[in-house]
Amino acid sequence: MIRRLRWKFAAILMTIISIFLIIILATMYYTNKIGYEQRCRGMLQIVLQDLRDPSGFRPHSDGELPPPQREEQADSGNQPVPEEAFSEDGSELSRAQEHFAVLAAEQTPDGQIRVLLNQIYHIDEETAVALVKQADSLGQRDGVLQAESLRYLRSADTPDGTVHYVFADIYMEQYALHRQLIHSFAIGLLALAAFFGVSVWLSRWSTRPIAEAWQIQQQFVSDASHELKTPLTVILSNVSLLKQSTAISDSSDRRRIEHIDSEAARMKQLTESLLVLARSDCSAGAPSASFVLLDFSYLTDSCVSTFEPVAFEMGKSISGDIERDLVVNGDENRLHQLVSILMDNGCKYSSAGSCIRVILKQEVSEAVLSVTTDGTPLRPEELKQLFHRFYRADPSRGNVAGFGLGLSIARHICTEHKGKITATTDGVGTNTFTVRLPLSRRDGDR
Repeated sequence: MIRRLRWKFAAILMTIISIFLIIILATMYYTNKIGYEQRCRGMLQIVLQDLRDPSGFRPHSDGELPPPQREEQADSGNQPVPEEAFSEDGSELSRAQEHFAVLAAEQTPDGQIRVLLNQIYHIDEETAVALVKQADSLGQRDGVLQAESLRYLRSADTPDGTVHYVFADIYMEQYALHRQLIHSFAIGLLALAAFFGVSVWLSRWSTRPIAEAWQIQQQFVSDASHELKTPLTVILSNVSLLKQSTAISDSSDRRRIEHIDSEAARMKQLTESLLVLARSDCSAGAPSASFVLLDFSYLTDSCVSTFEPVAFEMGKSISGDIERDLVVNGDENRLHQLVSILMDNGCKYSSAGSCIRVILKQEVSEAVLSVTTDGTPLRPEELKQLFHRFYRADPSRGNVAGFGLGLSIARHICTEHKGKITATTDGVGTNTFTVRLPLSRRDGDR
């Protein structure tokens, strides 16, 4: 239980940290992305304004480079600036954004396209005409041509019907954002790994007092249950002698002795159940030296045969469908107790005259034991609490003797055998308890 509590605590911390980390990194990414887009659009707007004012705009001749690009290519030996020239943290991006490579063109009402400005060295005039047609086919005022790494802006129609298109090379913007994604992912993984270690340490530190209190409580229950067994055994022995004595002839005294014997036996049963649970808690996760390969089919068949007379006396019957030679690795006494708990539970809580159906079969690598009974269907809230200690079903099901520890013990036995127990209902009148245990192989089996 303490271990599950620690993992839940660590999982909650990691979930909170992950959410905040994702929000922070995503905010940084989209802030930069929006900033780049706004800056590029602003520059495109300025170019469009220059195009509307012919007196302030001078088209560049073919092959002529604008001053900023001339300087960069002169510095690099007439070669385009390589990707490696930009640092990983994107510090050079601001420098690149100062020198946007721009392509400007106009489209006349008759469909003629003329390139007015071309600063993008790898795009020739034919390609520029194709880009204008592609942007025109999209029917939007602005947008991005992802494949060509271009952002474009379209002007409103002039009085004579001429439309201007301006394109900006956003390759370095995309490159910087891509690098930011990679760095954010790497930083996120490293941060989560560090926070995971801190979360595990915090979970251990915060649950240490709970673990100590739990251990003390379980030790107390174990010691108290063990100490109570001795006086109860003495009481039952003396009551047995009194029942056999001929000195007590009064019927009322005999009834009192019977009551003492009955209640002392119940007390001993409760004490033994508490002792089993206490020992299970103290040894949770520890391997048992008594685990051996055993025939679970034979063990189940033996338990069914034992409870057949019990069911008959209660006016009920038991039907068994048991697949042979299913071998599991476990403690024979504990598994016998597990099956006995399910059979006893089925006899107690099934309706009069019904049949208790026991099925044992193999499913993939598991031995699956199911005990199905007819009676009052379990409610959803009962299914959630059925395996809790001291939980008793609705009194309307009948006045059945017990302490509400049987199914809790059954769950502990399944857990220590690496198995699982579940309860289901059809909501009409059938309840089923299912146990799944991992199968093992005998030496020599293939």
